[in-house]
Amino acid sequence: MIETSQLQTLVAVTKAKSFSKAAEDLGVTQSAISQSIKNLESKLDVKIFKRSGKNVVLTPEGERLYQFGSLFLSELHETLDQIQNDKDQMRGKVRIGTLTGIGKSWLAHEIVDYAKENPDLRLSVRLGHQEDLISDFENNLLDILILPEDEIPSQGEREFFVEEKATLVFPKDNKSFTFTDNLTMSQLEELPIVLFEKDDHLFFRWCRIKFKAIPKKLNIRFMVNSHGHILQAVHEGLGIAVVPNHVLNRSYFKDKVSTLGGEFEVPSGKLYIVYQKESENLARIKNTIERLLSHRNTFKS
Repeated sequence: MIETSQLQTLVAVTKAKSFSKAAEDLGVTQSAISQSIKNLESKLDVKIFKRSGKNVVLTPEGERLYQFGSLFLSELHETLDQIQNDKDQMRGKVRIGTLTGIGKSWLAHEIVDYAKENPDLRLSVRLGHQEDLISDFENNLLDILILPEDEIPSQGEREFFVEEKATLVFPKDNKSFTFTDNLTMSQLEELPIVLFEKDDHLFFRWCRIKFKAIPKKLNIRFMVNSHGHILQAVHEGLGIAVVPNHVLNRSYFKDKVSTLGGEFEVPSGKLYIVYQKESENLARIKNTIERLLSHRNTFKS
């Protein structure tokens, strides 16, 4: 394999028409120049230079390699300059991943505004499952993650984002669900329930915090793995449910379901921003993280 340094030597000798002058231009010894060209000719099994009086000139094979090397080095320098400039500029790619619920209820809306403010950024938001997001992050296909504390990858830097809360919701103006903040576990076990999944961690966490126990039995009326559709089901009178506040506060059904107020809100876990260590000095990554952190209050509202 030809090395970049050998192409640099080839170009320097061609322009200087002399090994000694090329050595002076590159700040190396003449023997280093001679050895580099010798190794290159050995790899290719062709002569690259020939003598012409006091100068060296390219052979036809050397001319072809010089044209390639000159173009390659020019593009390399241009690319490196762009990378250096982009490091301090708000341009280039920023790829963000988070869970579908967080993305739909908050992140996607925030990033749309951010994209309008930074026309030179190429922003992408990936909504998906934890395992897929972490795999993409570890393979450098994502720059930033927003995930719950117990789901963040081992690699990367982390920044606390916000603590989520969840609340109990029930149908509004439905006489079948007229209960107060004196709700008991026995009452809860009799009420129809709408769950995210059979082992709905939000619902059972809410029960453990409010009642210091989980129900011994459940009257499961409906299950759907979408908090938006859970709220729709509650609105239609299918049962009660526990949903994240950030979903409820942005939902079409916000004013169409009821809650028991702040006393029945429970912490549902901390969210963290995770990013690649090597990208923390890139302006586009640093500023994007700062933007997300500065708007964390809108996540709750």
